[in-house]
Amino acid sequence: MTLQHTDEKMQQSALPPSKRFSLRNVLTTSLYALGAGLAASLMTVVLMGVLRLAAGIPTPVELFGDFVLKHISVDTFLRLLITFGPNAKSTPLAFTLLAMIGLGTLLGLLYAVLARVQWPVAGYRPSRRELLVASLLALAMTVAGILLFWDEIRQNFLGLPIGWATILTALALLADFSLYGLTLCLCFRALLPQQLRPGASLVAQGRRQLLSRAGVAALTVGATGGTLGLIRGYLDRFTTYDGSVTNAHNGFTAPITPNSEHYVVTQNPVDPNVIANVWRLEVTGMVGSAGSYTYEDLQNLPSTSRAITLECIANGSNAGGRLISTAIWQGVTLRTLLARHGGAQASATYVAFYSVDGYSVSLPLAEILAADALLAWRMNGAELPQRHGFPVRVLIPGRFGEENPKWLTRVELTDHFVGGLYSDQGWYNGPLHTMNRIDRPRGKLALAKPVEIGGFAFAGNRGIQKVEVSVDGGLNWQLAKLEPPLSQDAWVFWSWQWMPTTPGHYTIAARATDGAGEVQTSHKQGTVPNGATGYHEVMVEVG
Repeated sequence: MTLQHTDEKMQQSALPPSKRFSLRNVLTTSLYALGAGLAASLMTVVLMGVLRLAAGIPTPVELFGDFVLKHISVDTFLRLLITFGPNAKSTPLAFTLLAMIGLGTLLGLLYAVLARVQWPVAGYRPSRRELLVASLLALAMTVAGILLFWDEIRQNFLGLPIGWATILTALALLADFSLYGLTLCLCFRALLPQQLRPGASLVAQGRRQLLSRAGVAALTVGATGGTLGLIRGYLDRFTTYDGSVTNAHNGFTAPITPNSEHYVVTQNPVDPNVIANVWRLEVTGMVGSAGSYTYEDLQNLPSTSRAITLECIANGSNAGGRLISTAIWQGVTLRTLLARHGGAQASATYVAFYSVDGYSVSLPLAEILAADALLAWRMNGAELPQRHGFPVRVLIPGRFGEENPKWLTRVELTDHFVGGLYSDQGWYNGPLHTMNRIDRPRGKLALAKPVEIGGFAFAGNRGIQKVEVSVDGGLNWQLAKLEPPLSQDAWVFWSWQWMPTTPGHYTIAARATDGAGEVQTSHKQGTVPNGATGYHEVMVEVG
């Protein structure tokens, strides 16, 4: 702003208020309000980012994302995935962040209307009314955030228990919006034209005004740089391993999947980085007596090791899906853990599992106990890897992977079903389907030479009774040889020797019968929303 412009503003101040209120002044005030709103929004984003990366406190952007995901249907969820493609997590977050900055900028206009500051103003110190409006705005935003995101604020990515995480996230929201209100108030005041001080020259007054506005501009630029730096730090921790699959090697799948090759699916853009000394496992709800465990306490409980296969509901079993793996898990059974707390009360019918990232799953208690669910802290003899749920995850034989939550922090018995991300969207909530996969052979086969057809079948904790193979598209079936399973809860490997005697193209298919005698369905359906079914088929050429 030039000194001449400053002088004109001072001359206007001598006019009656009715003369000073003009469209030009309204537009000028609006620009000041928007500039202050932008500076306040960016400063708030910096604080949110610092709290997220340093203290594991979820940002309002993430809370909003979690809230929205629980309130959309499966079909809408899929459309979003398709729309944003490989950036299905980062792009919506970026749009949400930009929308939040934009909303914070526009709220500067509301503040200007409510504060009703007449300019030129005397000094840079806000009036009582300005501070009150800023405080009420911050309080209203905090209360709205807590009420709207009540089911989401219980998360903490460093592993704080749910109660403490809820309090800390609520206080963080208060800190975020208080900083916003204070910055908005001070920046708006700093941008407004100032009254000429007695004895001060127009040049000195103009210089002071210029420095004040330059300070707001510098703050905005610095906050922009800080925001970009924090975004870069956030993206450096991004879960690029989400969707990792387990592949067969030369037509053979390893009976035990190495930790580095075990499939990974996560809801988070950035997974928790739990600190063992901060984390606690709570056992609460309808039990004889509630209690909690440190990581060390939990490892001192009676433990067992068991091979358990995990399969994602998104595993395309009729297309040879690779989102399935097996590991040796060590931990305490849910039955043993509940016995230490006096067992379940008579009216307890569900068990709800809560994770440090806000994820929750609710399942029938009787079924989970019958499946002998395991709370595991070791995987294939090693400490549970961070991406697989350190310090503790749940293994529920017979259920799809998304119902085996990672980063467990609370076990709660209830008399009702508790909603969660996937159940609220409308995904299948029941026992996994019997599946079969053909790993070999592939491509062109030699005529009149023996070839081994092989793969594995899986039916959760129901086990596998038999596997049959067809080389004529399902017209005739031959009984395959089964390898002894690693456990009742693990996949079963099978093989069948074939001698092709006629050249041509063949369709190899395989079907399994589970331990209860139920034959795998031939009905082909996709993974959404009930999980894939149908026979896996492989085309080969003999000649």
